[in-house]
Amino acid sequence: MRSKRLFLILVFFSFGFLPAIAGGKLWVGLYLGNNSSPTPSAQIAPERLAGRLHDVFGFTHYQLIKCGEIQLGNDWGQWVIPRKDFFIRLLPLPSDSGGPMIVEYEVYQCGFMVANGKYEPYDDVPLFINGPDYHHGRLIFVLDVR
Repeated sequence: MRSKRLFLILVFFSFGFLPAIAGGKLWVGLYLGNNSSPTPSAQIAPERLAGRLHDVFGFTHYQLIKCGEIQLGNDWGQWVIPRKDFFIRLLPLPSDSGGPMIVEYEVYQCGFMVANGKYEPYDDVPLFINGPDYHHGRLIFVLDVR
């Protein structure tokens, strides 16, 4: 009986404290930030992101160009939102058992890496990656847990 209880305690501590994010999804959006009014059919940033984007970049409108979603917890890199000239590669890094999930990102423009870094995904803590100027605005990648 004691060994069964010990086993259950070990299982609880092995899985009970894993970050909730480990099996979650990472949403990646490419926005165009600008000061001109968006077209009526344009999909704009949700209010919770729009305010934060405005605080960081200062544009009045953020139009979603394209988005994708990846499953966290995979051991392989994934290319997200490929465009002919601007795209991002995400690579989950191995973590200690029970440690936080870390995602390494690389941003490419015209085939050349222009930015890279690491992101530890948490709920309600999006990452904004500044991109190049584009059509009187700026391209911005947003990584967010969903």
